[in-house]
Amino acid sequence: MEVFSVSQIAPELGVSDRRVRQMLGRGEMEGQHVGRSWIIDSKAIDAVRRRPEVGRPWNPVAAWALLRIAAGEHPNVSVAQASRAKRRIADSGINDLVMKLVSRGKKRKFYGHKSILQRLAAEQMVVRSGVSAAREHSADIIALDYLEAYVPAGQFKKLIKKYALEKSSERANILLRVVDDEAWPFPKNAKVASQVVVAVDLLDADDERSRRAGAGLARLAWPGK
Repeated sequence: MEVFSVSQIAPELGVSDRRVRQMLGRGEMEGQHVGRSWIIDSKAIDAVRRRPEVGRPWNPVAAWALLRIAAGEHPNVSVAQASRAKRRIADSGINDLVMKLVSRGKKRKFYGHKSILQRLAAEQMVVRSGVSAAREHSADIIALDYLEAYVPAGQFKKLIKKYALEKSSERANILLRVVDDEAWPFPKNAKVASQVVVAVDLLDADDERSRRAGAGLARLAWPGK
């Protein structure tokens, strides 16, 4: 697969080198560190090109407040913040908000032996989502021997070390979305993300099959247009 540097892809995307590095650092674009530089493959670039330009994403706290309100929950936010979130939900379809919500978690891909997937999923504060929660929400997709989940930043490195996970893009079978500790939205014993969150994660996937399943689930989950 062809790979590119930051300076090569910035003109293609119509943004500065600094913006590309921000996207990589925030998990808005997938890439790998090689020494002190980034390399980005063509698949990751295509994924960014598919997304509409909707401006900068919201901060993690705002993103999770909207997702929780959309799921019928009651996050601890001000009346004004809740009102803005409800207005955005009413005014926008889920597809229009996917890029705004990218800050909900930094995507990190790994390879781990399939024998550890169930044990990793069972860890406290590991919350399955996307294809790994599709069955619970009757989404039209099945992924065997694959784990997609949210983890809090404070637990992330411990889990990597405990399960000897290898960074990987080519043969990844684990996708972890790392959430800032102060923005962590899930109850202590939660094991599966809400229907709204699962729909957003599927819509944000690289493959068309997952995005189709996400669109179908979104029609059931999203209270907006």
